[in-house]
Amino acid sequence: METLTSNRLNVLRKEGRLLIQRNFKEFRQLLSQAKELMQRGKYEAAAVYVGIAAQYAQFNHCGFYTSPELEQILLTIGRKTIPNDLFPRKISSLPGSPKNILHISTNVSTYGGPPRLIRRWIEQDTERSHSLALIRQAPDEVPKSIKDAVFNSQGKIYTLNNKLGGVIARAKRLRECASTADIVVLHTWEYEVVATIAFANKEQTPPIIYTNHGDHWCWLGTGISDVVANLRESGMRLSQQRRGIEPKRNMLLPTVLEPTIREFSRSEAKRQLGIDKNSVLLLSIARAAKYKTIDCMNFADAHLSLLKKYKQAILIVIGPGDSDEDWSAAIQQTQGRIRVLGQTEDTSVFYQAADIYVDSFPFVSNTSLLEAGSYGTPLVSRSLYSSEACEIFNADMPGLTGNLIRVLDLEEYTAVLSRLVEDEEFRLSLGEATRTKLEQIHWGANWLHSLENLYLRAASLRRITTDSDSTVEMFLDEPDVFSCTHLSLGTANLHKIMQWHMPLMPLEQRLHLWFSLVKQYGFRKNPLNFLLPERFRSHYHSRLRFLLKG
Repeated sequence: METLTSNRLNVLRKEGRLLIQRNFKEFRQLLSQAKELMQRGKYEAAAVYVGIAAQYAQFNHCGFYTSPELEQILLTIGRKTIPNDLFPRKISSLPGSPKNILHISTNVSTYGGPPRLIRRWIEQDTERSHSLALIRQAPDEVPKSIKDAVFNSQGKIYTLNNKLGGVIARAKRLRECASTADIVVLHTWEYEVVATIAFANKEQTPPIIYTNHGDHWCWLGTGISDVVANLRESGMRLSQQRRGIEPKRNMLLPTVLEPTIREFSRSEAKRQLGIDKNSVLLLSIARAAKYKTIDCMNFADAHLSLLKKYKQAILIVIGPGDSDEDWSAAIQQTQGRIRVLGQTEDTSVFYQAADIYVDSFPFVSNTSLLEAGSYGTPLVSRSLYSSEACEIFNADMPGLTGNLIRVLDLEEYTAVLSRLVEDEEFRLSLGEATRTKLEQIHWGANWLHSLENLYLRAASLRRITTDSDSTVEMFLDEPDVFSCTHLSLGTANLHKIMQWHMPLMPLEQRLHLWFSLVKQYGFRKNPLNFLLPERFRSHYHSRLRFLLKG
């Protein structure tokens, strides 16, 4: 894609403003439903509607990055349903010297940045015991690598949804799990409601750290988080400016990386992949949604002129192999020198074979950039927007500044890649400089120093209190207006969001919502199995998948 022209940017701004206003109106209706249910004492259903509103705001930008009103509903529910003395906190360590860490996630899988961060955090922080509470995991299996990390640290894994009970029952279990923790670390999904309910009574709550994985999205958790651990500078600035996080509670924690030890030389890794050792391999790894086609040019098309000019160049893209993106024309034009694969757990041999790493586009993948750079590979990333206000959409991480090559348009992108293809000495020196900088910040003792400072800050600060009746207003300027156009990874389909949350509702509200969706969308799109509570519906879908595979 070429640089966005002023006219094109103006069109996107106009579209974004209209979308924000439409989304904000829908959000206010969902918020009103949650408030009404809470006022009627329907706390379980109210909490689920908060989750629906939060997920809607996450994927359909509404002109804000946090909602005090949603937070306040959850805090009120927590204080009314979980007595303050139900699970008294048992302090097991001296202030500033935490021994027992409780990590909390909604769900962990084999793929994705947050599960890797949890595992590496536990593996590197060897002087402490780490436990893991999972809010919506069953019947999914916890990856063996995460199990091993937790059990090797003498910790436990708690699956909160493997018993009967809804959102509030899980919040009570979570509160009990945290009673022996010195520090709680949230890695939850952006619309997770259980943690805020569980820790609404701050007097009996350990210090809470929120890891800001989705810094470009609206998320829940500001009302209970004593410290926000931002993974990059742009996210830290947005947390202060748009989420109101106080500077003393707003910290930077570099993403932990495992010390990289090459098993293979580049040529040997290429041989294992069936690639000519004299080729120049361009690699990109990310989830399929990050390669969304925009303005009629897909990710593969953007590399056509380069690959046609340099017959020794090959592009391998891991992630979008099962997506709806059609790259067949570009593959054919390059005689198959563009290879597209689905998600795979073992990517190390690809990283070791790569000569150049090209970032996903239009949505960046910071974790993959870090992993590629740790192998001494030069990194190139494209940005859509040049304004400082839109920095949250660009690739940035501690350690990448000064080494990551970031470009704005396709012409510059091709020129940069051409130089890297032609100039092996430049390619190798830039890759090694990148690796050295990442080692200084993201590895071992250097990263642990940042973690110790984070623990100390969380333990020493007075617990956060947020009893606020403030309302959030729409912001109709950058970066918000662009969140609604090119860079929205989710769908605007409220129907799907409601179906996802429906199993968590009590039967009365589940039936009411189901009838409403049937009336609006028809029975075929809302079959009877949607009425099953989550525990049974999850097992139903799990069994169905098993039978289909069989």
